[in-house]
Amino acid sequence: MSGDFPFIRVFSWDTDEIASPVGNRTTPGGAFAFKNIVSSGCSTADGNSPATTSGVLMFEETQFDLTNTPLPSHLESKVAAITFNVATSGTAISDLRLFVSDDSAFQGSADEGLDRAFVQFAASGSFWAYSSEMPSGAVERLPLVVPAIANVLRQDGTAGLVGETDANSSEFVYLNLVIPLGTPLGSYGVCGSGLLRLGLTFNYWCNDFILEFGDNG
Repeated sequence: MSGDFPFIRVFSWDTDEIASPVGNRTTPGGAFAFKNIVSSGCSTADGNSPATTSGVLMFEETQFDLTNTPLPSHLESKVAAITFNVATSGTAISDLRLFVSDDSAFQGSADEGLDRAFVQFAASGSFWAYSSEMPSGAVERLPLVVPAIANVLRQDGTAGLVGETDANSSEFVYLNLVIPLGTPLGSYGVCGSGLLRLGLTFNYWCNDFILEFGDNG
């Protein structure tokens, strides 16, 4: 197939910010809630250059407060928000399926005979859920295998991201960690022990492909 492979950007948003990013969801640094572009690896986002592809998805507030009794059975991290957008002109994607591709970072709780930690997931169109909370069991778990059907849509509920405009941003995807009490202390994930990797599968096409193989009527 000819044409360019789409360049997909993953934006991370600060859910403590009350102002919605809607209108600027495909512009790095274009909204107060913008945090960084998520990428692979353990790197620190450059706050002076929002369009760079450095920065990992961080799950904040993952420390048990052992002075506040009675202790909860699980800790829920601060809710993280991400969106997907296409940054290659003339390309489009559809059938987005998000899943956990590696959760070895959660082995620590399993080694203690506890329930395995997990990632919770909720996609919410254009609704900006600032200061939201997702208690354990409140929403579905992000699957550990590729889901049978698409679980991320465009912000208006249609299937494909077919341009570079705000209207062609994905919906807001809200995620948090649920960690059982008794999990060994330490740093986990790509910057620590084990890995926590999210995978995204999709179909894609480009103008060249449409021109060469499209329906001529």
